Formats: sequence, structure tokens, C-alpha cells
Amino acid sequence: MSTIVMQHPVCRSRHRFVAAMFALAVPSIALAVDRIICLRVPPGGSIQLKVRMNSPTPIIVDLVRPDFGRVQGVTVLGAPDTAGTAVIDGNSLAIRTVSPPATPGPSSDPMIAVTIAVRDQAPAGTTDSLSPDSAAPSGVDSLGNYCMPSLIVDRVGAMAKGAVSITDVVPGGGFLPAGSLVAVVGMGFQPEAQVLIDGVSIASTSWVDSSRIEVVTAVETQLDGRIVSVTNPDLTDATYFSYLRTTDLGKSARPLLAATEAIFPVQPRSSAVFAAPTSGTFFGLALQNPDPAASIVSVDLLDAGSVVASASLALPPQTKVSREVSELFPGVIPNAGSFFQLTATVPVQMLGLSGNENDGSVTPVLPALASP
Repeated sequence: MSTIVMQHPVCRSRHRFVAAMFALAVPSIALAVDRIICLRVPPGGSIQLKVRMNSPTPIIVDLVRPDFGRVQGVTVLGAPDTAGTAVIDGNSLAIRTVSPPATPGPSSDPMIAVTIAVRDQAPAGTTDSLSPDSAAPSGVDSLGNYCMPSLIVDRVGAMAKGAVSITDVVPGGGFLPAGSLVAVVGMGFQPEAQVLIDGVSIASTSWVDSSRIEVVTAVETQLDGRIVSVTNPDLTDATYFSYLRTTDLGKSARPLLAATEAIFPVQPRSSAVFAAPTSGTFFGLALQNPDPAASIVSVDLLDAGSVVASASLALPPQTKVSREVSELFPGVIPNAGSFFQLTATVPVQMLGLSGNENDGSVTPVLPALASP
């Protein structure tokens, strides 16, 4: 039996939230704490597990079977000021988020989406039932029909739900002016398929082939977190939460940092200030360039108002990098009370990463509001 387990904090205890139990290695549902949506997926397609975070305690996602699929990315939905980290340990993810203090309350609880690529070898035409925890309600399918959560792996081209899947949206995020080209990538797209982007008017739609549809936006928009849907003439359909995928410029030499996916705040910045790490932790800086132009990010270490060390990082368009400060400043140990000041030639997304090797955690750190 395979199990998707999401651990959700309830008061002081940790409640194990069982999303699905099945004999196959392919997921077919998108999960939130307050609902289950029934979906089907073809072999080689993608699904997104969704869970709402309403506590600072991390959400743990365990994908027990090693052949379940691979994690493609993690993003925050509906909260552009929220950032986070996802520490990936085999098939387990520990996700933590942080929001600015000015946005408290239940309405600001972020939704996390974990995108998982279903393996190509999944047996097509296989159906199995899911056994949710009693706390999880039944759901409805994309047409609004009542259904119990179920696993259905459908062959591409079949006249059935699951014959279509969105695997990527390019670009998946960033600010787009009116007239921008957006490509929806996946499988099972039919001629005359309709593409909708939540809250965005589309000027034109062009079916390229069964794996690609291109649309042109009629208005300017911030694409991050938008719901993108494709509906074929035979009513087979798929939905996808858009997020930016960039090229990693290489992993950190520190294993815990290398295993961490930064979930960046949407808004790029031309400058930022981060406090030096406290005792017992290491500190890293994560940068992502969503812009079509390259950016040079300068990092200065300030102690008592004076610059004691400097480094720079080059970020080509659509790239990201995470580095511990010791990799930026070899042999330099920041003193308590010192700060890192970042300046970018082209605004980039910035995030601090505070790691603890004792418990294997990495906590996201937002930039300070003002320079010291």
C-alpha cells in the first residue's frame, strides 16, 4: 500500500492527515485541508497536491513509495507576500512559510501547491479507490459532479477524464504586459480546446499540437498563482496553478541547503537587508531572477556600519541560486549584530534561509523593512 500523509498541527498535538491510500504509485487528487478534489491523470502527466497552512508548525508531506513520482516544484498560492522553504528528503517534504506581520488572520493563511510528475510507466486504464481520513470530506469533479476520491490513470487520447494534463505554463510567473505570449504545455490537448486563465482576459488562442497551446494576453497581469485550465471539445479537461520555474545555477555545498527549495515572495526587489544568523544556525541567501534581463546582485557584509566583506552573484534571465554566506565570504564569520546588504542591477526575488543542522530544518526569512 502507498500512502500520502500530510501532518497538520492541531493545538499542541500533530494530527496525521491521511489523504490517500492505494496500491499504485500514481496520484490523482489535489488535496486541501478543507476539501478534496477528484482528478485523473495520464501517465507522464502532473498533479498538484494542495494544503492550506494555518499554523507556523510545518506541513510534512510524505510520499512513501520511491516510484510515486518526482517533485517538480512547490509554490504558495493566493498570498503574494508569503514566502517559504521546502526541505526535500527522499520522498518527504517539510514545508515552512513566513508572511509579513501586517497580514495576520485566517484570510491570509497561504495555500501550498506541490507539483508532482507522474512516472511515464504508470499502467494506463488502471482504476483504484482512495481511502481518505474521516476528517476529509468527499469532493466533486471538475464538472461539479459529486464523487468519492478515486484514482484513475487514463490513456492519452481516450474519451475520458484524465486524458489531458497540464505539466507546465511558460512563463509560469512574473509580471506580463498586455500582448504577452503564454504557452500551456502538457498532453491530450485537442484542436479547438479552450484555455482560461483566472482573472486574465485572453486576446487569442492557438492550438499548436496535442502538447502545446499558446495564448496571448489582452491585459497586463501578474501570472504567479493563477489557475490555468484547458477544456477539450469532448469536455476532457485539466487545471493547473501557475508558478515560475527557473534554472538552478548549481547546488550549495552544504547538503541541507542543497536539499532546500526556496519559495520566493512574488515581488522582486532591487535592494534588501538581512540580519546575520544567530548562534547555532547557518544562514543562506536565495535569489531568483524572473526578468528577461540579466542581473548582478552585490552582497555586502556590514559590521558596525562598515563593509567588512563583499561578493557578487550573476543571475542570467530565468535563473536562481542559493548559497550559504560562508560560500560567499570564505573564512569570514559574521559577528552578532552584523547585516547583509543586497543590491541588484535588475530587481530579483530575495529570501533568507536560516538552517539548523540539529533538526534538519530551514526557516524562510523575509528581508528587513529598512537598513540598519
